[in-house]
Amino acid sequence: MAKYPYYIPSSGVYKPWIKVHLGYKKSHKITSIPIVALIDSGADVCFCSEDIGIWLGISLNKRSQYTFTTANKTKFTAIKETITLYVCNQQYQCPFYFSGTLPLETPIILGQLGFFDHFKIIFNLQYREFEVV
Repeated sequence: MAKYPYYIPSSGVYKPWIKVHLGYKKSHKITSIPIVALIDSGADVCFCSEDIGIWLGISLNKRSQYTFTTANKTKFTAIKETITLYVCNQQYQCPFYFSGTLPLETPIILGQLGFFDHFKIIFNLQYREFEVV
């Protein structure tokens, strides 16, 4: 069980952000510095910025694209690839959907399939912390 503080970005809204590393077996690359990821219980799957995918060496062209709809009904496309997620002192293979439309302040979104199905998350905004069990 690990507790993490909520962060307050420029918007002034508390966010459950956690630092992660990503790796790609085919290129043998792992991010050397941690990247901030948003824990999003409303996301069906895990998303990642296309720029990070390119850095990892993932070939994102000529692949099947998946279409997603955001909470405000905006549609976007993403390409699926399984990568290694390093989070909470664990590492495992996780399917991610890479897109060029993610906000700059949240280049990684951890969703239901790929994150919540591996951990129990307890949000405690009153005390400005969350637990990952």
